[in-house]
Amino acid sequence: MKPTEFVKVNSQFWGEHLKEAAGHLPVSHRTELPGPMLFPRMMVLTETPDWNILELVGLSREYRTLEVRRQKVGSVEEYFGIGDGRTVVANLKGQNWFKDATITTEAGKSALEQRFPSTGNLLGDVVVGPADELLRFGPGNYSTFDRALLVHTAGESLRAHWVFFALAIHRSEPADKYLDFLRNYSNASPHLDPIGTVSLPIDPAVLKADAFESTYLAHGLQDSGVDEFLDKHESILLSAFDATKLVRQPALGDLHPDFILERADGSHIVGRLELPVVDTVNGKKRRRVFRTPVQDSATELAQYAEYLANPENRSQVKSKYDVDVNDLRQLVIVASQETVTPAAGVEVIDYDTILRIHLAATV
Repeated sequence: MKPTEFVKVNSQFWGEHLKEAAGHLPVSHRTELPGPMLFPRMMVLTETPDWNILELVGLSREYRTLEVRRQKVGSVEEYFGIGDGRTVVANLKGQNWFKDATITTEAGKSALEQRFPSTGNLLGDVVVGPADELLRFGPGNYSTFDRALLVHTAGESLRAHWVFFALAIHRSEPADKYLDFLRNYSNASPHLDPIGTVSLPIDPAVLKADAFESTYLAHGLQDSGVDEFLDKHESILLSAFDATKLVRQPALGDLHPDFILERADGSHIVGRLELPVVDTVNGKKRRRVFRTPVQDSATELAQYAEYLANPENRSQVKSKYDVDVNDLRQLVIVASQETVTPAAGVEVIDYDTILRIHLAATV
């Protein structure tokens, strides 16, 4: 199937499918659903030399026509996984389904339990392996990830990514058979739980905050400053990271991280936002440009960590911000559709995953 055909089939199927679900279920079956129904905001279609990849990203309180983003990457492994070691799920071929599941390394599972306690509410079926690489694809046709949490590890680097719905299909598969697969997969799903949606047993009021208006960061934040972003999303960051305090844009000498989080267990996180936000420099707004988001951030995060390793510097931070920094983690928050490569010692998480962890904490 050519990439143009892949775009056409997905646009047709998902437009019809999600529109029908939105117009029917939240009205006629509202009392039978576990809670509010959420929909994706964007369809990312990725071309590799051998595979076509679909991913639905973003979380929205209501159905809106999906925006489409097209991109190319070098391989399906580059899109889904990082690392060069053994794999948790190896030789994906034929047809594979992962629904309401977590796929992770042993190191990743341990990190989840320690760093994100609320993920216990969304782990589902857990596939764990003693690996550095999460997935390895073999010749085949379909691999489907339906509400799956993927936790990649590569040495000290960690990447957490909650997948709303993603599907990798070998490019040898004809368009008509792919459309049949989507229809059959949809028909096999429970009527009250259509693919590409999630219904959560949470208070609808949780979804009405300003922060939820911009859950997918291509919407509404193009002209937001870092402080504005942190102001709107403070409660989400605190709950997702089990934190009790957010320090916005602290001054560490001449260094200026975007935030420091103090967690309930007394540990700390220093973070960078690699999102479509703007900085204010000398009274003027200037958009950030990220050529290699994680690598660029890793360099700055290492400088922050070095600064905070000095007892005298930590004392100054304690005096100025009432934060006694210890057991420091380095964090980069990326856009939800970002394909990233690892960086030593840096934790990488996208905003959709943070949001999903936050919602899990409210259940």
